[in-house]
Amino acid sequence: MLEKVLPKVERKALKNALGLLEIDKLRFTWSVMFGAGAIGSGIGLGAVSAWLIARAAQLPPVLDLSVAATSVRAFGVGKAVFRYLERISSHWVALKGMSAIRTRLYAHLSQAPTNLTSSLKRGDILARTGNDVDTLGDVVIKSLLPLAVATVTATIGTLIVGFISPLIGLILGCCLLLSGLIGPYLAMRGARESEIAQIAQKTELNIWALTMLEHATELRVNGKLPALTTQATQIEDKIQQHRDRSALPRAIATVIEILALGISVVAALLIGTYQVAHGDLSAIGLVVCTLTPLAAFEATQRLPEAGVQLVRSARAALRIMDLLEVTPSTPATLNTNQEKSSLPTSYSNSASSAALLPDTKQNSAQLVVKDLSLAWPNHTPIAHDINLSLSIGKSIAIVGKSGIGKSTLLYTLAGLIPPQQGTVLVNGAPAHTIARSEISQTLTFTAEDAHIFGTTVLENLRVANGELTPEQAKILLTQVGLAKWLSELPEGLDTMIGTDARSISGGQRRRLLVARALASPAPILLLDEPGEHLDAHTADTLIRDLLQLSKLGRAILLVTHRLTPLDAADEVIILGTPNSSNIENQTAHHTSACTVVARGTHAELQEKVAEYSWSVAQEG
Repeated sequence: MLEKVLPKVERKALKNALGLLEIDKLRFTWSVMFGAGAIGSGIGLGAVSAWLIARAAQLPPVLDLSVAATSVRAFGVGKAVFRYLERISSHWVALKGMSAIRTRLYAHLSQAPTNLTSSLKRGDILARTGNDVDTLGDVVIKSLLPLAVATVTATIGTLIVGFISPLIGLILGCCLLLSGLIGPYLAMRGARESEIAQIAQKTELNIWALTMLEHATELRVNGKLPALTTQATQIEDKIQQHRDRSALPRAIATVIEILALGISVVAALLIGTYQVAHGDLSAIGLVVCTLTPLAAFEATQRLPEAGVQLVRSARAALRIMDLLEVTPSTPATLNTNQEKSSLPTSYSNSASSAALLPDTKQNSAQLVVKDLSLAWPNHTPIAHDINLSLSIGKSIAIVGKSGIGKSTLLYTLAGLIPPQQGTVLVNGAPAHTIARSEISQTLTFTAEDAHIFGTTVLENLRVANGELTPEQAKILLTQVGLAKWLSELPEGLDTMIGTDARSISGGQRRRLLVARALASPAPILLLDEPGEHLDAHTADTLIRDLLQLSKLGRAILLVTHRLTPLDAADEVIILGTPNSSNIENQTAHHTSACTVVARGTHAELQEKVAEYSWSVAQEG
């Protein structure tokens, strides 16, 4: 029966996800006890009140009623107190579990293959790490806890009535089972398809909403914002329709609960009246057996919603486990022949133009590429037969047409994409097999679209080095040409930057990313288009300064469209395809994979490669 509403794959995913929630069993037990205490107080209140009303009608001495009157007050207060304690305890368990699984998700995604994270839209990632985790956490409060509390309190209520009249107690137990099993089952089965559709549509809505929020200006200029708004409204309408559809089975479950309650009360009246007539039950006992079920069924009222929540949480668990079950890059230790002292461990506090270079007197960090063919996973190769060697004191520039694969090459060199053929060795170990936490000690990669966080200028730089001091940060910003900008900020380094750098220009964003790269302790720097969005003179100056860092203890490999400043590079590598024309300002509409078409110093390429010389001349 359960297979129809919760397939095996979802049950398995939910079981595994519950393990990752790290539920505190002791606190959860306390939550169940407090919840049972709240509903049990309600049952006790109903039973004692019934006894008190019936007994008071017999006009006994007042002292005979004093204990019952006090108990009524105690149960009334206890119900609120126990409910409050249950809420605190259960939410502590759920929130702690959600924090644990989110931490696991973020850590896993940081080590996951790049093709996994890049294949997910940001709205989908937000849905899985946000709504799905919340939905999974709700299974503790809205499913497991109500089920456990209902089991305990239904048993208590049945035993109370059964102690007075076994037959009435048996009927009450059967009615509680009818309400607690059949109702939730119908609610789960009827709501399953609607809930699944809602999850998919909410994810789609997140994607559209995020797109509109982040690109509202461009969409408004292009005249596409109204169309997207209409589409988002249509998705919301579909979500509401599915909500209405899923409400019907829950309404049926409520009807079943009312019928079960009615059956138990009517049966108690009929059987109890018969037993009173034959002297097997007192009149007061009849009143207690009739009124107690009204409170006992409070335990099963939340079970239909608990069943629906179980369906939601199982789907959310399946989506979460889809991410967690993708194996991250296998950690590997860096070359054991390399002494630990060779890794950069300290910084210079000098305010010179060579600020914050790692202490690399004995550093032998090296990046070696042999016969490399690269491609995004499950795609055709876009480049082949690439060879290069980069070590401390050397700088290499990669140039070529837009879209030819230069950025993909950097992703592969950084170990974010496994090579299709050939090898990429970082200190003798394959780059894509080295744990991110280890490879970042030797190599840092700054992508063209690297993220700027919605925090202070200083904290954005500390992403690369948590121990960066404000003085060192100022040196770095000066080095990349942001000294004047920094002086104009209202709070200096403590000035908040809008999400994804919306409060700064494209050029300032690029230079801030370069400053972050320089803050890294890694001796090998991979930079993608560091001069993008800068004017020609500023871009050339910045690129030259970066290339010259190789003479001061770094190894630099950068991708650029600017050719003029490459006279500072030790080697320039041109990527191209057969019959390619000039180097710059074109899009690569190649039908075959690119390769290295020429390499050498800036001067050598100007002399030997006509297209290169022509492109330099076009830059003025």
